[in-house]
Amino acid sequence: METGTPGDQEKLSAVFIGQRSALIRMLSRVVGCSSQAEDLAQETYLKVAKALYTRPIEHLKPFLYQTAQYLAFDHLRSVRSKRRYECHLAESLVVEVPTMAPGPESQAQGQQQLQRFQQVLATLPKRQQQILVLHRLHDLSQGEIAQRLQVSLSTVEKDLRQALTACVKQTTYHD
Repeated sequence: METGTPGDQEKLSAVFIGQRSALIRMLSRVVGCSSQAEDLAQETYLKVAKALYTRPIEHLKPFLYQTAQYLAFDHLRSVRSKRRYECHLAESLVVEVPTMAPGPESQAQGQQQLQRFQQVLATLPKRQQQILVLHRLHDLSQGEIAQRLQVSLSTVEKDLRQALTACVKQTTYHD
C-alpha cells in the first residue's frame, strides 16, 4: 500500500493556509454559523491529513473542499437528527423542577432516576457510555467528542443516538 509522504503533509498545510478564509466562508454559508465553520475547517484539515497518511492525493485543493462539504452536510444531518432525538427525549424525560429545599419525595425520585441512568449506562458499550457522559454531563459538542475519542463525527452521532434511544426505552418501560 502506498502512503503519503511528509512532503504531502507540508503541501496540505500550505494549501489549507492559503484556502482557509475561503473554506470558512463556504462552510459558513452551508452551516450558517461562523464558529461552527471554523470547527469544521479544522476537522477538514485533520481528516485530509489522516487520508494523506494512507494514500497520495493528486488534487489536494478539490479534495479539501469536497471533504469540507461532506463534513458540513454531516453536521447539518447531525443537527437535524439531534433535534429530533432531544425533542423526543425531552418529552420522555420531563421532570419537575425541584424546589430550593427538596423534600424527601423529590430526593427519592432523584435517586431512582440516577439509579435508572446508571443501570442503562452499564448496559451500553464503553464508547457509547463515554460519548453520552461527555455530551450530557460534560456538555461537549459532538465534534469535540469525536476529536477527544479520535473517532469520526458520524460515529459519535450514531453512538449518541443509540445511547439516547436506550435511555428513552428504559424510561418508557419503567414509568
